[in-house]
Amino acid sequence: MSLLLLFSLVEQGCKSSASEENKQEAVEETEKRLPEDFIEFFRKFHTDSSYQMDHITFPLEGLPNSSGDTLENSSQRFFWQREGWQIHKPFTDPSHQFAQWYEIYGDRMIEHWVWMKGTNLFLKRRFATLSADGEWYLIYYAGMRPNSEKLEEKQAEAKAEAEEGEK
Repeated sequence: MSLLLLFSLVEQGCKSSASEENKQEAVEETEKRLPEDFIEFFRKFHTDSSYQMDHITFPLEGLPNSSGDTLENSSQRFFWQREGWQIHKPFTDPSHQFAQWYEIYGDRMIEHWVWMKGTNLFLKRRFATLSADGEWYLIYYAGMRPNSEKLEEKQAEAKAEAEEGEK
């Protein structure tokens, strides 16, 4: 009986590891599709505070951290101001409590999403090239806030991945 229990625990652990590896591969695949100039911009944006401030379109449209229902629940427009801006540092997640991904819209706009696993809390940043020189800028920032619609999408993806992993 204990051998059967041990086998099921090991098998479940392997499935979880395979699922995590599949998710990581999907993120890495998306990152491979990111334009080289964006990758360089993204690195410099998070390591050079003056560069970051110069590459944000202030006043920056977005949404503050909130406890509302969705990212689009605000009836009034909100703008982040240069004064009081919190510098964004490189994203690290040693405890693996977050998932992040990029949504690429053509060659001029990229959204960066960060999701706190087990919740419906998301952060969204939108970057775009706005000028003829091809420079990237942060053009939208929604702080950590609930988003039921995006949570449903991620849950459906996770379910599909789990079903795929069982095959």
